[in-house]
Amino acid sequence: MHRTVRVILAALTVLASVLAPTIARADDGPDLCANRPGLGTPPCTLPAGGIMVELAAVGWERSTSPGRRDDSLVHGDALFRAGLGRATEIEIGLGGWTHSFSQAGAISDAASGLGDATFAVRHGFGSETGAKFAVQAYVAVPVGRPPGGAGDWGAGVLLPIALPLPAGFTLIATPEIAAAVNASGRGRHLAWGAVAGLEHALTRAVSLSAELSAFRDEDPEGVATESRLALAAAWQVSPSLQIDIEVDIGLTPSAPDHALLLGFAHRF
Repeated sequence: MHRTVRVILAALTVLASVLAPTIARADDGPDLCANRPGLGTPPCTLPAGGIMVELAAVGWERSTSPGRRDDSLVHGDALFRAGLGRATEIEIGLGGWTHSFSQAGAISDAASGLGDATFAVRHGFGSETGAKFAVQAYVAVPVGRPPGGAGDWGAGVLLPIALPLPAGFTLIATPEIAAAVNASGRGRHLAWGAVAGLEHALTRAVSLSAELSAFRDEDPEGVATESRLALAAAWQVSPSLQIDIEVDIGLTPSAPDHALLLGFAHRF
């Protein structure tokens, strides 16, 4: 096993063992139904009148190639969610402030820019205790600027799925197809793929997840397949507050080598 994977697994295990005995007060609270952490999207929806704010306090990615290193740091990536009915919600995402830095030999380059806005609608199906799935459609509006903004509008459809398994595990998957913005910042191309993984609730307040993603991006400037492994832990501090951490490891050359995300979700 990759040394980085072993270190992350050990860290998440220690985190879970430390937190589990201290969160009994949150055990009787309702499921929070947060989108974060992780690569996929849950099929659950907020109840009518429910409001949630999710914030990525910090997100860092690093990519390396012979003679070159690229880093990206994002602050304040926010998502606002509101329940409209028994199984329907709307989402408004506001991209955070992105700072990128590239180093190639003695030459370096840096840029900063605000991310784009995203509008989405999700409708869920299934029972409270059995398999669940949902349909989510979204559109991205180019209100930001590079490196945070894509430069043009994009859209896509997600099909989140959750299937309960024995021993407290849940099989999670999120197929997706999208009209992704071209790398040039003008026009769109086909992008498709899926996220699949397992989630395990140690208690009602602490959960761990492991996911694999694979996405085919058919950009006119170069077709690529990006694949990642994501390991995450979420701690529901109270019935309305979650703190989480996610670590990603790139599995293909087009994916970042490493990524680290820290954030929280608060339900009103």
